[in-house]
Amino acid sequence: MNFKVILSEVLLLLLIKLRFCEAVTCNGMIKFGNACCGNEGYYTSLHTCCNGFIKLGNACCGNEGYYTSLHTCCSGVVKFGNACCGNEGYYKSLHTCCNGVIKLGNACCGSQGYYTLLFVCCNGNIKLGSHC
Repeated sequence: MNFKVILSEVLLLLLIKLRFCEAVTCNGMIKFGNACCGNEGYYTSLHTCCNGFIKLGNACCGNEGYYTSLHTCCSGVVKFGNACCGNEGYYKSLHTCCNGVIKLGNACCGSQGYYTLLFVCCNGNIKLGSHC
């Protein structure tokens, strides 16, 4: 080992002891972070390991990282939303997926979306109220 490597490892150990950072041993080398991705360390609160590469996010979609609080993975592509309808992302709090098409509402009546709090589906027709 050369002097720079020894000095950097001593400094890293000192920072760990003083609780300024976390460290993990990745393939015999001390690295910053709390998890390993190949030979590199990373913090799981900010990053994830996608197929051996450190990416921003808490989940992987193919080789890309993403945050599940904002995005979802639809057919291998990162999209906005928390659910998929075919290849498109959408937020379940606002929309629903009816026959593969994103519609406003939280339920489907045939191919139409509607909100169950205000409407009811009666024999394929959407009616105002809670009874047919």
